[in-house]
Amino acid sequence: MSHSLGQGVVAAPVLPFLESGEIDWNTLDRYIAEVGAAQPRAVAMNMALSEVSSLEVDEQLEVIRRCRATLGKSVALLSGVNATHTSAAVALAKRFEDLDVDGLVLFPPMPAFVGTPTVDMVFDYHAAVADAVKLPMLAFQNVFSKYPPGTIKALSKIPGIEGIKDASFDVEQTNENIKEAREAERRIGVMTGSDTFILEAMLMGCDGALIGFAATGTSEIVRMQKLAAERKVAEAYEIWFRLGPLARACWRTPLRDYRVRTKYALMKQGVLPNMKVRAPLTTLTDYDRRNIDAIFDEHDLFDPRFRPGGAQFVR
Repeated sequence: MSHSLGQGVVAAPVLPFLESGEIDWNTLDRYIAEVGAAQPRAVAMNMALSEVSSLEVDEQLEVIRRCRATLGKSVALLSGVNATHTSAAVALAKRFEDLDVDGLVLFPPMPAFVGTPTVDMVFDYHAAVADAVKLPMLAFQNVFSKYPPGTIKALSKIPGIEGIKDASFDVEQTNENIKEAREAERRIGVMTGSDTFILEAMLMGCDGALIGFAATGTSEIVRMQKLAAERKVAEAYEIWFRLGPLARACWRTPLRDYRVRTKYALMKQGVLPNMKVRAPLTTLTDYDRRNIDAIFDEHDLFDPRFRPGGAQFVR
């Protein structure tokens, strides 16, 4: 099986909420249409940036229904599978399969995978879901669950796995993952999920990005990845010199606040009406507001090219 989902840019958008805390479905429809207009490799919902841990299962399912209706088949649609144990992940994956998603992103099951799970644990978990559904899948390692050496070679033996999202935020681990993927008997893609060094990870050898920062600037990030793949480094950096400061501001510590920071950036661009996140997440700090305001001014991020759909998107 090819690793087509394991390359290019998979955008992981935010999920807009009303001030009441309910999902803002009308804004979601307009926003996802704009993200889709950038033609990323896929759009992934029910991910960390879209606050999946705060969503009921019925809400997750409805998010997929609405996004599928908005995108049609013009862009692939993926759903994250965020479950605490194997049987729950299998059951949830089946429900998403029934909604005609194009693929799944398997979160590490917490708390079982906190720290460094064994290769066998990671393999068995992904194999169980792959046996239950006939969908391509991406694995997902993050800062809370760093998969050990040998994991990528093991995952490559599961036919349904097309790639892995590396959100380790660790340059060394990213480099080791790239090397291991190249040595595997079946090549699967390595997608950076480290928002603070997206372009650098691509130039190191990542096949693309499954990235929350592509919630905004989607069109330019898609263009940046193509330039990186063509080794047009100076042109790629022209984009990243503008967007990189915002990515680093949004994903600085405390890491949990990247959601409200990203929503504030989208609000400044006129994409979202507010920056509401669900409790217990909190609102934007004064420091973050000043920092993001300064970055927008210094790098002219009000330029329409840095909206999700780019300057060509007509609302």
